[in-house]
Amino acid sequence: MKAILLPAGSHGDVHPFVGVGVALAERGHDVTLATCGLFADLSERCGLKFHEVGTAERFLELSQHPDLWHPRKAAALIAREAILPGMRMQYDAIEELTASNSEPTVVVGSALGFGGRLAHDNLKLPFVSLHLQPTMFWSVHKSPQLARHTLMGDWVPRWLKTFQFRLGIWMMFDRNVRKACNEYRSELGLAPIKTSWDMMHSPQKICAMFPEWFAPMQPDWPPQTVHTGFPLWDESGVTEVPAEIEQFIDAGEPPIVFTPGSAHTHAIPFWRAAVDACQRLGRRGMLLTRHAEQIPDDLPADVQHFPYVPFSAVLHRCAALVYHGGVGTLSQALAAGVPHLIMPMAHDQPDNAVRIKCLGVGDYLWPNQFHGPRVAKMLGELLTSESVASACRERAELLKDNDAIAKTCDIIEAAALSDSDQPRRESA
Repeated sequence: MKAILLPAGSHGDVHPFVGVGVALAERGHDVTLATCGLFADLSERCGLKFHEVGTAERFLELSQHPDLWHPRKAAALIAREAILPGMRMQYDAIEELTASNSEPTVVVGSALGFGGRLAHDNLKLPFVSLHLQPTMFWSVHKSPQLARHTLMGDWVPRWLKTFQFRLGIWMMFDRNVRKACNEYRSELGLAPIKTSWDMMHSPQKICAMFPEWFAPMQPDWPPQTVHTGFPLWDESGVTEVPAEIEQFIDAGEPPIVFTPGSAHTHAIPFWRAAVDACQRLGRRGMLLTRHAEQIPDDLPADVQHFPYVPFSAVLHRCAALVYHGGVGTLSQALAAGVPHLIMPMAHDQPDNAVRIKCLGVGDYLWPNQFHGPRVAKMLGELLTSESVASACRERAELLKDNDAIAKTCDIIEAAALSDSDQPRRESA
């Protein structure tokens, strides 16, 4: 079997696909990671074939855009600057990778992988969607919290939720990509779509890559959806823990870890609040970011900056995690059994923050509330709460025997075999 993996986004978006790719390769399959050039080195270190879809320079340019973390503007920016150009590049990559292919082939894509859906529709290739977060399932029953001020509680009438969903799809996606998508579909001889939301889901199989206890299946989710669980892949085994991190962790009481996300390049206020909170609490702190230029120059001796570390290797030895609410980081904190403090900004982060609070393992502060004194106060409460500690232990226990990647590989193999006899339609 040949598998073409089409992740799009930052490290947290790409890591699950790499983990799945490594597992598929270990099963003897031919795996190609087709994504941004930023991840070519990681793909090589993991023993996967690589096909560039978008340059590292373009990714870094987009990561510098201030709207990337804006609660109302972020999704539209992603639609215009990532989905729209990526659609043709992904489809072209799939055509090139399957031009002389005779073995069963499956395409595995994310919500941003419109090219994968086009290949399914036009080339008749099996297609599996990997959705990493519950916000990809817009239900009028147990609804995701899409932004700070959306009305999604159980008390909200379903007609009002439906209106908000339709308005959100139009504002964030349809007005930015539907016209261009339908023009491309017409070039390929395909019928137009009514909404770009349909392009984000495989009609064949969708893997919800989180546990059912984190976000239960709802009656209006796509029926082809299957929970597989958190993938929990974070470069452990291919990226070593630097000796200076080991030394810092061992040098005193467990530190508090701070990270605003791997692609966040406008986080100076976050870092200032982090340092202030550590000093107010008298606690040690680890500041994790590849963007060292944002870190204050005058760090106290018990607060240190490091570029990156696989969370699975160190987080269980730390006191708490303060972060942006990305689902990959969230899952590692749950597995490590440490309290969470989230500063949600955009994308899936507000919904993840609400779910973490409902689980009793942490809390959140909105960006305009995220200042040293409030961060210190909330961290102090989380670190001394026995109910939070108990809830953290309970969730960590549930993730001990995690087989999410194996389940996902089973689904991908089944999808490839079930459609392996479908005729391939040659593109024009």
